[in-house]
Amino acid sequence: MHSEFSLILRQYPEGRRENLIPILQEIQDSLGHIPEEAIAAVAAHLEMPAVKIYSVATFYNEFRFDPGGRYHIQACQGIGCQVDGSEKVRRELGRLLGISPGETTEDGLFSLEWVPCLGVCQEAPVIS
Repeated sequence: MHSEFSLILRQYPEGRRENLIPILQEIQDSLGHIPEEAIAAVAAHLEMPAVKIYSVATFYNEFRFDPGGRYHIQACQGIGCQVDGSEKVRRELGRLLGISPGETTEDGLFSLEWVPCLGVCQEAPVIS
């Protein structure tokens, strides 16, 4: 098991599923993403199927499964943002960074992702 996430798991009692999100947050804060081997380790530690871990982790936009850039930019694709010009913002981000969604700049500083909704429609268009 990867030493960084094994140290994180030791801080939480085994089988306590309510600790899933804090564990995933700590792993991502430590590694910059949640590697596949961490999913298996968390599943074993919390005594739950790995598919449940993926189900929770993929529900939240904050969790990533690839290292990505040091700065991860998310641009909203929700209807409110589309109405208020998010397409122009997304196009300009891609042009300035020279990357497409799902890519990371060559220097490893920035990664770009389009997300369904960031939940702050009143501030549209939204990037995070």
